[in-house]
Amino acid sequence: MSDVAPVVFLTRHYPPNPNINGESVCDLVEYLEREHGITSAVLCIGRTFAGGGGRRQPAGQVQRLWTPYEGNRLLPRLLTMVYDGLTLVWHAWRYRHSWVVCTTSPPLLPMWAAWLLPRRTRWILWAFDLFPEGFQATHWLSEHNPFYRFARWATYRHPPHALIALGPQQGAHLRSAYQKPHLPTLLLPCGVFFHTPARPTERPSWYDANKIMLGYCGNLGDPHNPDFLRAVIDHLDPQRHRLVLALYGNRAAEIKAYAQGKPGIVLLDHVPRGQLAFIAVHLVSLRTSWTHVAVPSKAVSAVSVGGAILFCGHPDSDNWHLLQQAGWIIEENQSLRQQVAHFLQHLTPEEVRQKQTAAPRIYQELQAAVWQTYGTLAALFQGKQSL
Repeated sequence: MSDVAPVVFLTRHYPPNPNINGESVCDLVEYLEREHGITSAVLCIGRTFAGGGGRRQPAGQVQRLWTPYEGNRLLPRLLTMVYDGLTLVWHAWRYRHSWVVCTTSPPLLPMWAAWLLPRRTRWILWAFDLFPEGFQATHWLSEHNPFYRFARWATYRHPPHALIALGPQQGAHLRSAYQKPHLPTLLLPCGVFFHTPARPTERPSWYDANKIMLGYCGNLGDPHNPDFLRAVIDHLDPQRHRLVLALYGNRAAEIKAYAQGKPGIVLLDHVPRGQLAFIAVHLVSLRTSWTHVAVPSKAVSAVSVGGAILFCGHPDSDNWHLLQQAGWIIEENQSLRQQVAHFLQHLTPEEVRQKQTAAPRIYQELQAAVWQTYGTLAALFQGKQSL
């Protein structure tokens, strides 16, 4: 009997590395083993990640691959992204007769998979942030750049057997990119917690029951809008609101400096998952140029713990498409500051509670979608179902 696992996952991050994408892969690997006895191999990059997510023990047969660079300088980062994707696909050749589940992290990994995996390989694209589109959205490369045009052509030239998308809107975007309107698509929203600690009975020191608790806990990077947070900070009423900021990412330092010493604001290094439920309104932002290219998991996580969201972004985003009954939207345009000011001025505790009452139902729907996709994938890997 072959010692090669029937399923292999290709991903940049994986536990114990605290990254939400890697956690999502680990959740599926654990499910396949626990519920169906399906063994999975996981090829990942041996690096650390200073960011969100919980620390978990890894599941499956894990192989961590060397990476040449872990810094933030632009050119070495780009070259490392190219290398990391190539080495993952190179090592995946051993599993070319297995099902290959290729995530979109590191960037350009799907390009190498589409280009280099044998045509008979049964592979699935699991979408998180999309590249090379992310390079254009970040303004690293223009759509006319030769490298960008080649990477996009190579990425979408050969479609996978199926897609796993973060939401229906992203799924439609990918089918359009592949020019395959009927490409089988499964939905797997990221940020649906299955390992959330119970809400602590002791309230955190930053909590104030007499104020509306707002919070931004997570990555503040290129896909996100720091001007949205500046507007919230500027129009906050310390008598009625308290804002908790636990930020990381390449735009975090400027907002921390901007918020330092201002009334009504609490700056923290980290908010444990068990304390997220003490935040009533979770702030989420996604630049319009990143619509469908990314779907922030913090919005899904907020609803998972019973919170409401204030989403700054485009209404076509899956965040708003899936979660709008538990939140409000601020559209990214010239009136952003006026929208934020109006929202904070008129927000009442009763309105917050009304939005929060929708969260448990939405969370159950998201969990049901996850279980349905898990079951479909298990049947597919066992040869009991086709797509």
